Amino acid sequence: MNGPYRDGVLGSTLASTLRTLRRPRYAALSVLMVVVALVCVAAGTWQIVRLGDKVAANDDLRVNSRSDAVAVVQLLPLTGAHASVSETRVRFRTVTATGTFEPDRESYVRNRNVNDRGGWLVLTPLRSARADLLVVRGFVASTSSGARPPVAAAPTGQVTVRARVQLAEKRNDGALHLSHGEVESINPSNQQSRLARPVYDGYAELLARQPGTFGLTPIPGPDLANPAGGAIEPQHFAYIVQWYLFALLALAAPLAMARAERRELAASGLDGAPAVDMDPERARAARLADRYGRSLR
Repeated sequence: MNGPYRDGVLGSTLASTLRTLRRPRYAALSVLMVVVALVCVAAGTWQIVRLGDKVAANDDLRVNSRSDAVAVVQLLPLTGAHASVSETRVRFRTVTATGTFEPDRESYVRNRNVNDRGGWLVLTPLRSARADLLVVRGFVASTSSGARPPVAAAPTGQVTVRARVQLAEKRNDGALHLSHGEVESINPSNQQSRLARPVYDGYAELLARQPGTFGLTPIPGPDLANPAGGAIEPQHFAYIVQWYLFALLALAAPLAMARAERRELAASGLDGAPAVDMDPERARAARLADRYGRSLR
């Protein structure tokens, strides 16, 4: 096909397609698809923001896990204080604390899993001059009967420990409705009301071989591949591509449908003449007339 002829055919096809798009039903469809495309673009842009936030959060938490230990008083505010706790500032930081364990105030956080085994976290307050730090000394797995086994006692006397900070859990710990010292969550506000002393706003997991871990399963370190949790970074990138692709498909849909209709009409032209400019309803009538041997009036 030579250039001028081909350009003429393409121009005629484009013109007829655009005429089809001006028809009311295609105009309405085009408006709807533009709205759909805008929604998809907004969703893709939101995913770009989420990806940026996830990358920043993961980077901050990885840095926290490698940072030098600091005294807990320098990192965590007290529960009820106006200072807010930033996840990316404190989570996974290593802190040191000196005090005395309070075994008579020990709690057992139920429905937890460590190394694919269900059981309890052993939560023991560490009393210092300023406040109590809620310390997870380790984990005990349930027995075959589902019971909690005996828990090794915390050491007596003053100790200095190193532990990994976690954010306070906001869900009510349910201690009033549970027995045998069990709780549903590690909520410093709830603990403070029972301890009747200031409590740090957060809790800490003892590192391995620290005083208080004897006889308990150590709490594993965080997964630094995706420490912030949730969708991994490549997933967010895939969502971005997906939403922008949906936007392009939405914009292309009316054009593709119009071209398909024009081709169908052209293929059913009357007396061998192309019907690219024929009204769709007249073209359908023409096909029916041709099928039943009647002439189009």
